[in-house]
Amino acid sequence: MKRYKRIVIPLSLTSGSELIVQWAGKVAQLAGSEQVIFVHPMDIGDIPEKAKEKYPWLAAPLGEQAINEMKTLVEESWTGPENTHVGYRAIDRSSQALAVLEVVVETEADLVIVSRENFGHDLAIRLARKAPCSVMVIPKDWPCQLRNILVSVDFSKHCAHAMDIATAFAQAEGLSSIESLHVYDVGRSAHRVTIPQEELLRTTQEYAAQQHREFVDTLDTKGITVNCQEACNLVAPHAVCYEAQELNCDLIVVGCRGKDTVTALLLGSNAEDMLRLSPVPVIAAKAKGSGMQLLEALLAE
Repeated sequence: MKRYKRIVIPLSLTSGSELIVQWAGKVAQLAGSEQVIFVHPMDIGDIPEKAKEKYPWLAAPLGEQAINEMKTLVEESWTGPENTHVGYRAIDRSSQALAVLEVVVETEADLVIVSRENFGHDLAIRLARKAPCSVMVIPKDWPCQLRNILVSVDFSKHCAHAMDIATAFAQAEGLSSIESLHVYDVGRSAHRVTIPQEELLRTTQEYAAQQHREFVDTLDTKGITVNCQEACNLVAPHAVCYEAQELNCDLIVVGCRGKDTVTALLLGSNAEDMLRLSPVPVIAAKAKGSGMQLLEALLAE
């Protein structure tokens, strides 16, 4: 697996940060990553002189202090390859997202790994929308393991990219199979159809299963067996999250639409809901370089 050579990981330096370091090490180990950069996004602002006089420690270089704390945390929790270059940055910006994205652009990162617990939903969604690379979101307390992988597919080229990432992870971890889930529905006007409801549901399910298998058969799955699953549900993110738990998956991979400057920022409502709701880690898989021109304009402001 050679896709994620450069990884950026935001660190809040609060409780639970050690888990994100462990996941970073796990991914770096699987990907054979060359460079991992830990970033502490700061918004220091202007500290009044009177406050510095009363509390002298406020005058100390906070960026240097943050870097030292990150180094200590990584020394205690890092499980990645010894030959991976590990770097540290403390960025002072009014926006945490722009602080992280500044490092992503500077290092030409392939992946961002962010903790939903430490930074909340907002930063994860903003990074997934704007980063010119894939973003992996880790929920609270999910153990650093990889027993099974689920890919959410709708037969688009973006899902083919997600499947490629999932099979690469499975191959690197030594898994023999992964799960592919297609969520379909019969439409909100199905009651108007003249054929019996049971026949409509059966026909729709059979067609969805046929499309699903034909889609998977067109892909190079690297010798990994792909178990095709179909679910009838009007709310796809809920179905995906439910099936991930039922199938003991530790990772969901979902393709994100958009490769050009404008549409690259449109993650897609289903992908965003999964990032918010999923009880297991999610990779929002995006083609590297998506939306780079617009992102560079944002950083220049």
